[in-house]
Amino acid sequence: MSNTSVEQEYRSLLPRLLGLYPRVVGDPAQRRIRQSHAEVGHVAHGWYMRCHRGVLAVLALEAEGLQVEAAPIRRSVVEHVVALKWLAEQGAVVADILRRGAARDADRRKAAVKAANWTSVDMALFDAVIHDAQGLDPQYDTLLSFKHRCDRFGTPHDWTTYLNETAQSHPSWESALPYLDITSGRPMARTTPAPAFDQAGFCTIHLLEALICISQIIDSDYLGAELGEISPITEALIVRQRLEQGLVIPPELQRAQEEQSASGAHPLGRTPPECSN
Repeated sequence: MSNTSVEQEYRSLLPRLLGLYPRVVGDPAQRRIRQSHAEVGHVAHGWYMRCHRGVLAVLALEAEGLQVEAAPIRRSVVEHVVALKWLAEQGAVVADILRRGAARDADRRKAAVKAANWTSVDMALFDAVIHDAQGLDPQYDTLLSFKHRCDRFGTPHDWTTYLNETAQSHPSWESALPYLDITSGRPMARTTPAPAFDQAGFCTIHLLEALICISQIIDSDYLGAELGEISPITEALIVRQRLEQGLVIPPELQRAQEEQSASGAHPLGRTPPECSN
């Protein structure tokens, strides 16, 4: 077994992962949007970049000792990874659902702007978005809800991670707790959260998931080959981490390891299970 810690090995994969999409975007021969996703290719790019730059932001905050305060960004990364899973599976179908979602949001924001008496906002901008969705089928509006989207396209790990990060993102006992010492039984104020926790595992796994989705949207031999090498390495790290922590190996991960051993191939359509938090 390697003498390098699991977190160090996760961290060593990040520069390679972070370099993949910029190279694909910079090479016209590698950024071919599949026909099934032509109408939403720009959305895929935007959602992936939110994951990519979200990971960079989490790592930058970690470097300053601000891991706890990065919770809203981690939650955003989880939300955008699940959205990419939805987009990768359903393709152009998503476009009209997003237009209805944009119209609903525009309607709410327009009402809020009116109530706040903001005079610097052009109401016609909201009206154009609202008008764009008129006549579209509302049948799948439930997928605009993260819970419904996660139930259908995400995993139990996605939902659990989302709830954990949400608890740290809104005013609550959970958001106050990192700044309190309760070891004596009586809350005592402290200014630095403790203990600090590493971010490399979260960043590696979620960035990999986002890239796997992109590989299903963009026809790139280079991206597919790179992910074919990195995915089994990451899964092996998840297994090692869970073993070191005395945690059960999820059945889907056990099957993946067996499939890989038998065939030497890695099915990029499946995303790796989460590491423990």
